[in-house]
Amino acid sequence: MTIAKSLLSLQDTDQTLALRRREYREIEAELDSEGGLPELRDNCEKNRVRELEAKVETARLESDLASLKDHVGELETRLYGGAITNVRELTAIETEYSAARRNLAQIEESIAPAEVAAEHARQQFEDLTKELGDKEKIWETRQVELRQNKAKAGSAFNEMLGLRNAEASQIPEEDLARYTRLFRSNRGIAVVRVDRGVCQGCAVRLPVGELTRLRAAAGPIPCSCGRALLTEQ
Repeated sequence: MTIAKSLLSLQDTDQTLALRRREYREIEAELDSEGGLPELRDNCEKNRVRELEAKVETARLESDLASLKDHVGELETRLYGGAITNVRELTAIETEYSAARRNLAQIEESIAPAEVAAEHARQQFEDLTKELGDKEKIWETRQVELRQNKAKAGSAFNEMLGLRNAEASQIPEEDLARYTRLFRSNRGIAVVRVDRGVCQGCAVRLPVGELTRLRAAAGPIPCSCGRALLTEQ
């Protein structure tokens, strides 16, 4: 086998090896993501805390409401009980009573939205918990499948790597180094054919002199575009 054909064969192997590597990494990435379960668990916990906070706030408002109702009742008794005869004291109680009534109205208006927020958080937590349970069951099966695929992909990659190393060992060191450099810099295409005098890497027709040089060369030669090695088809 000529050096040119050896490099073409190595390039095919390296391209397949790159695909095997990509498949393996994609499987690893999916395994690491755990099917999105960590994010879903985090959202569940956030909604659980949000529900708890909303319930605590509702309970606080209800407690304040009860206290204010008692306070307003006491003030009403003092105002209308006939026991106060001092104008200054009466004015002070009326002012306090008015403020208490305003606070009472504000709390009464706040309770309904707080209850709605608590119910919304509860419903979201319930929905997310159900979704989490469903996805955890799906992930149990998917995880087993992925681990099996990962083992197969790893074995396929290692087998291909062994083949690649065997092929590379048959290529002169200088040619192999040039090929490796071009393969990395040209996105997996280091060696291209010449078809009807046209470089298949850059689609440029080669001068007659270059074609003559290529035919006479023992191996590939650099393309004038500087991007790839050439071999005549």
